[in-house]
Amino acid sequence: MIRAGRLDRSFYESLLFDNYATGNAVVMIIIAGLLPQVGRIPQVGAFSLVAAAFAVLASILRAGLVTAAVWAASVYIFKRHGNPRATFRMVGFANVAFFPLVLTGRPGPLWLVALLITAVWFFLALRTVARAQFEFDHPENSFVAATGLLGWYLSIILF
Repeated sequence: MIRAGRLDRSFYESLLFDNYATGNAVVMIIIAGLLPQVGRIPQVGAFSLVAAAFAVLASILRAGLVTAAVWAASVYIFKRHGNPRATFRMVGFANVAFFPLVLTGRPGPLWLVALLITAVWFFLALRTVARAQFEFDHPENSFVAATGLLGWYLSIILF
C-alpha cells in the first residue's frame, strides 16, 4: 500500500505479471470502499451492514469502470496492447488514493478539499499505471489518466 501510495513505478511494473496480486488489489478496492463508511460513524452514530455492502459493490464497480476506461483509451485510441487483468490489478492498487476521504464524514469544505486531493492523487496514480503498463510518455499518459478520472466521475454519478 505504501509503495502504491508513493506512486512507485517499479511497484506498478511488478504487478504486470503477478497474477496473485489480483486478490490483494480487490482487498484494496474493498478497503477504499469501506473506509468512507467508517468515517461517517461519528455523524451517523451506527454502522450499517447494508450501506457497507453497497459501498463494497460500488467500489468494485467503480474500479471496473475506471479499468475499462484506462484500458479502452490505451488499446483503442493509442493502439497499444495490454492485459485488462493487469490493468485491473494496477487500478486496484491505485485506489489507495481514496484514503483521504476517510477524514470527512459529510459534504462540506473539508470534504471538498479531500475530494480535490483524492482526484489529483488518483490522476497521478493513473498516470503511473499508464506509464508502467503501456509505456506512454507525457501527453498520452495524461490523456489516459484523464479518461480514467472521467470513468471515476461517471461512477460517482451512477453509483
